This record gives sequence, C-alpha cells and structure tokens, in this order.
Amino acid sequence: MRSIAFQLRPSVKFSFLLGLAALAVGCGYIGDVRPPLLNIPSRITDLRAGEYGGKIAIAFTVPPLTTEGLVLKDIRSIELRVGANPDRLLQIPPQEPGPVTFDAPAADFVGKQVTLAVRVTGPKGKSSEWSNVWTLDVQPPLATPQNITPANAPKGVHLTWPGSAPKYRIYRASGSGTPARVGESDKLEYDDATVEIGTEYRYYLQAINGDPHQSEVSAPVSFTPQDVFPPGVPQGLSGVLGVNAIELVWQRNVEDDFAGYYVFRAVGTGAFEKLPIPIDAPTYSDRDIEAGKTYRYAVSAFDRTGNESARSAVVEIAAP
Repeated sequence: MRSIAFQLRPSVKFSFLLGLAALAVGCGYIGDVRPPLLNIPSRITDLRAGEYGGKIAIAFTVPPLTTEGLVLKDIRSIELRVGANPDRLLQIPPQEPGPVTFDAPAADFVGKQVTLAVRVTGPKGKSSEWSNVWTLDVQPPLATPQNITPANAPKGVHLTWPGSAPKYRIYRASGSGTPARVGESDKLEYDDATVEIGTEYRYYLQAINGDPHQSEVSAPVSFTPQDVFPPGVPQGLSGVLGVNAIELVWQRNVEDDFAGYYVFRAVGTGAFEKLPIPIDAPTYSDRDIEAGKTYRYAVSAFDRTGNESARSAVVEIAAP
C-alpha cells in the first residue's frame, strides 16, 4: 500500500502542513491562570468634618481606581461610622468617584467627642479599608445671625447685629457674583472700607467658634453705600493785612475725597456772603477792601460729591 503522504497533491499537502504548524503554535503553551478581579475600591484618605448649624458636615473624595489600579465603575454603597459610645453606622447614597459631601444630624452627639470614618463597597460587594479617622467635639449649635443692620460710614459700610458667638465671619457679594469673605469680627459690628460708593452689595454673616464649629450663613442683607459725610471743618484760619489786600491762610484738609473750599465774607456787622468761586488751596487774597472798614471771614470745605462742612471759626480784620 502506498503511503498516504504520496496520495496527497503537493498543494493540498502544503496547506495541511501549514495547518498543523499553526495548530502546534496555538496549543503548544498555556499561560498562568489569573485569579478573578476583586474590584476593591481604594481607601479614602481625605475625610474631614465640622459642625454647620445643627448638622455635622462631612466631606471626602472617593478615589477613581480600585486597589488593582482599574477604573472604579460602580459603587454599591458608602458607609459612615460615627463613634460616640456606641458606634453608629450611617448609609450615604452611592455616588460616582470624586468629591462627596454629606450632612449627619448633630443633636444626638452634642457634648460628646465623636470619631468618624468612611468606606466604600465596590461592584462585587468588596469594601475598601476604613478611611482616615476624624475626631470632632460636638458643641451646641451656633445660632444663625439675624437682624443685620448696614449703615453708611465715613469710610464705607458699618454693619451691626445682635448675638453671643465668640466670632463672626462677614461675606459680601455684588451683582451676580458669588459671596466672598471680606473679614472677621469678635464684636457685634464690622466696618467694610473696601466698597465703591453707589454700588449695591449683599452681606452675609456666619457665627463661628473656631473653624470646626460654624453656624449656618445668614440670609443676605442688601445695601448701597452713599457718601453723606462732609470733610472736616477747616482749622487754623488766620488773616493779615497785605498790600491793598487781606491775606487769609488755614490748614489744608487731608480727606481722600476732598475737592475744595468756599470762602465766606461779611462787611462790618452784615451777613456773611459766600464768594461765588470755590478754591482748592488753603489760601485766599481779598483785594476788594476799603480803608476804615472791618471784614469778617469763615471757610468751609466740600468733597467730590458735594458734601459741605460747617464753617470754620471766624476771623476779623480791620482795614486801616
């Protein structure tokens, strides 16, 4: 009997051999068997908490990867442990990886020190390690500031309010802007000297007792500051006789919004008249005088919005 190899046509035999070679390559080695992926979420490391009104405000970040370095695609649950003898386990609604905020009631923990930790359960029911531990002394909630009263002040806006907190934070916004903190006060008042006259502002207050203990932020109070404050009354007015003139001089005003002076003159016992042209320097030379008459003078100051001071002390000069 002839061998089967010689009964195959050369082209068919070649194709057959190639197929055997490929089969040998495909089946010649089996790799190591890998265990199934566990999809354990990575540990949270930035847990922090503080009191905000009657709540414990909690924040943390769920890492985007598993402990195996893969993308965390699904979160079954987030558990918060609040320890205050005994521990309490709270469920936080599942969220996507990234920043998470959660408010827990503070009433049951007032006067106690609590420790908090959080962990995440992944798609296969495997939980991460517990996060870093945060400790908080829970105090009676601070009252939200009320009855905030703004008023015009020489350098801006003066705020007052009632209350008993150790300190207050002041926030301000204008237009459609987001409120930003402009200062703090350990008194029941605050002066905001960084405003622009004629611009409407919204003010918010928050009571604090150190950073971990804060009240809720108050409702906004709107106010548009106006410049209703005149410059100071000119001081040191004096006069001397010059050549065919009475020379006046006084101390210069130093207000930021100072604009100029008005000079008032009276002849003898007559009424004072305001000279029609204002001046910007603290000197004046009166050349409209007559011999044998007595002249009295006073000076006022005015600012850029037209607010005028009271008159200075009167000086009297007799022309020889």
